[in-house]
Amino acid sequence: MVSEQNVWVQNGFPIQAGALVGQPRNISTFSGMNNELRANVTVFESGAGASTIHFELLAMNDSQTCSPSSHPPTVLVDQTVGNKSFNIPLRAAGTYCFVFDNQGPQPSKTVNISARVLGSTEKVLIARDGSANTVGLGLGALGLVVVIYGYSRKSIIPWE
Repeated sequence: MVSEQNVWVQNGFPIQAGALVGQPRNISTFSGMNNELRANVTVFESGAGASTIHFELLAMNDSQTCSPSSHPPTVLVDQTVGNKSFNIPLRAAGTYCFVFDNQGPQPSKTVNISARVLGSTEKVLIARDGSANTVGLGLGALGLVVVIYGYSRKSIIPWE
């Protein structure tokens, strides 16, 4: 069984030149399921087409904002991206911070982002077919007895 919820879907999110932008998102998880955050980040530069930006995803550890707190964040992603998808296991619900670092001599950029939580469970089904197994084994044993009997009664025809 799979459950899904959107966390953040936005096309055309602007990142100004020289900016460090952090976007906090409260992410809830599905109880009793294996939860995973699936995110896709695509970066464009005005007039130049595809581009890259430094992207970080932080678990904020009880903080409700992207600003530093007494509990340092857990870094889940820290890399330069252009068009990248991530599948990140989520251990708990809470505030996660999506950080776009466009500092330095970088022009303004536009980011398309899609992030969703997927919860999945696997259901194990155990077949209860003991009587069919017993019948199959019985027929197999009977077939073995017939083969052994036939082999022992095999007539020998001498060729002259």
